[in-house]
Amino acid sequence: MSYFTEKQDSSSLDEIFPDFSPFERAISYPYFAPGYSFSFYKGSFVKGICHNLDNRIPILSVGSNRSPYQLKRKFSLNADICVTPAILYDSDIVYSASISAYGSMPSTQWPCEGVSVNLNVLWLQENQLNKMHLTEGLGIAYDFVKLKSGTVKIQDFEFKNDIYGYVSVPGVFPFGLKTPKRLSSIHAQNTSLTNLSEKNALISLKDFLNIKDMDLNLWLEKVIKNKEYRLSIHEILKEQAIKPKKPNWQIVKVNAKGDLIV
Repeated sequence: MSYFTEKQDSSSLDEIFPDFSPFERAISYPYFAPGYSFSFYKGSFVKGICHNLDNRIPILSVGSNRSPYQLKRKFSLNADICVTPAILYDSDIVYSASISAYGSMPSTQWPCEGVSVNLNVLWLQENQLNKMHLTEGLGIAYDFVKLKSGTVKIQDFEFKNDIYGYVSVPGVFPFGLKTPKRLSSIHAQNTSLTNLSEKNALISLKDFLNIKDMDLNLWLEKVIKNKEYRLSIHEILKEQAIKPKKPNWQIVKVNAKGDLIV
């Protein structure tokens, strides 16, 4: 399946590809995501489906992979990729018990009956999927999973084959309440979980770690620049993490070729 629409006008590109400082990048997660299909096509951001999707692997995006800003950082505009809107059913998008290499508290899927979330699906070629595995810290930060049939609906066309995704390896951060908090920037219907912004999630994490001698900006600078320190936080968070009793997915065992980004 493929069709071509129009190239995005330059007036809106600042919203799509902002020039973030490291601090802004950390607190702005999961970034702006259009509500329409888009492609990277011949080095440009283009509204619409510009590639044949028949032999591509559909990956549900639950966090920054929804965003052209992040996809440009991971793949570059010269990569032929395509994204289509989708709805995730019976799950919500919450904060993972981890912290990314760029200082954000990332997201993960959490089963919630009756909830629906506006997301999108990224259609990848095999070599692109391997690169995605590396950027997702496969086996350390995220597991690659096959999602339960019927829990994801592509909005632009009918699709009945398997859809895949990434789910946090350690689990979900409970914020001291033994329950997740959801990302306020991602719209959901029928949710009962508390909304929290990325910045406030990071402040809560900093307080949990009892970091009192640095403000948020300086602490995030340390997180980003000091990998050993960042991985030590992962180990602390793993002890606090909670996992779903009835996951809407099945872990797929794969081996990524290359160096993981964690």
